[in-house]
Amino acid sequence: MKKALWISLLLVAGCASLQVQGAHPPHIAPHSRWAVLPFANNTETPLANERAAFTAAAILQADGESVVGNLPHASRAQQLLGGNWGHHYQTALQAAHAAGAAYGLAGSVDEWSYRAGINAQPVVGLTLWVVDLRDDKVVWSGVASGSGGSFSEGGTSTLGQTLIRRLISRVLDR
Repeated sequence: MKKALWISLLLVAGCASLQVQGAHPPHIAPHSRWAVLPFANNTETPLANERAAFTAAAILQADGESVVGNLPHASRAQQLLGGNWGHHYQTALQAAHAAGAAYGLAGSVDEWSYRAGINAQPVVGLTLWVVDLRDDKVVWSGVASGSGGSFSEGGTSTLGQTLIRRLISRVLDR
């Protein structure tokens, strides 16, 4: 019976791959005020960075954290043409200070697509970092990537959410 259970688990997982790595969590008081800063889009997928930023904000709020200010948003044309991420990031930092946030969450999306072929599987790779807004220093960073299998039955959005949730859980030490 045990052998059948292990074989079933391996079949369900398929060719799934999930890698998550982060620094030791910083000391962050529960229910801190957060600002979600712009995510860089290093992919060929338009708006992948905005999808990841909105997902991160929702996960922070679902975990009981307070997200203040507006989420960064640039026009679709700017995103398609690459935009000026550095300028958006600096503007968002200023807005986070004005909103009274203690921490900023930013990141980069490095992969957000599907592998080519008959069995196209979602592939997501991203980096998150936490900025202590008292001195604008990065106090934590983590990286995650995943592809295919049972982790991603819902596509790139589900896989992205899984990876972001795991990284944020590490930040909040939960």
